[in-house]
Amino acid sequence: MIDATALVKAAQGLDPLPATVARLAALVVRPEWSLNEAAHLVEFDAALTGRLLRLANSAAMAGLSPVNTARDAIMRVGIGPALAFAAASGLRKELKRALPEYGLTDGQLWRHSVASALAVEPIARRARKPVPPECFTAALIHDIGKIVLARFLSPEQLRWLADARDFGGLSSLQAETDVLGVNHAELGGQIAGQWKLPERLRNGVTFHHTPDEGDDVVCDVVYLANIAAKRIGEGVVRGPAEVVAAPSSLARLGITDSVWEDLLGTLPAAFDATLAQYTKD
Repeated sequence: MIDATALVKAAQGLDPLPATVARLAALVVRPEWSLNEAAHLVEFDAALTGRLLRLANSAAMAGLSPVNTARDAIMRVGIGPALAFAAASGLRKELKRALPEYGLTDGQLWRHSVASALAVEPIARRARKPVPPECFTAALIHDIGKIVLARFLSPEQLRWLADARDFGGLSSLQAETDVLGVNHAELGGQIAGQWKLPERLRNGVTFHHTPDEGDDVVCDVVYLANIAAKRIGEGVVRGPAEVVAAPSSLARLGITDSVWEDLLGTLPAAFDATLAQYTKD
């Protein structure tokens, strides 16, 4: 088992999200909010405004006429992707670190996180339920718990985790729960809470492997986005079950198997076109 007190302290030691992200996240979960309000928040962060304008004017946006204001950039990109982009700007350093404990080399967690966030848009287009904007950020940060948990994994615990998966037949998540007393998804939800992110967003992180328990469309979307990223080769896959979407999540979103496979086919091109914009300073 891992010392829960030490784990909480380590989680508190993560750099806080930029204030703009928490404020935007709180804004978009309100029943009513305006584009002007969102733009006003972004404009207070000059660096974010510049990056968002570059994204809105990039080739990934299909070469449309240039935009020059935060309001127009948000309108073009969408509030959900804009919120995730803001979060990515603040978390890039943490997410780019290698996590050998999880089989992740430099930049792999970053690429997986961005791919997951980008997968939300095609899921939203095909879902028969409204997909709330906080899904984009939840998908981006869904593995943030791994960054903290990895710091506490001893060689012995890593062997126990491997044995639980390879010989005990447990999933990676269940192995963490049984061996360590906590899993990266639960810890990630706690970190999102420390960052004062909205409850639905936190739940999307906490239940990104177990959407049936989350009982919310955000959990289903983040779960599928995580699988989609792995299906296009962005992320570590420890077994075939990790890249098979549960019929229950697809059904709740009204996505058929054929639509799901078609969706996966659109992702690589979108990912390659957009990743560079997430990487620029």
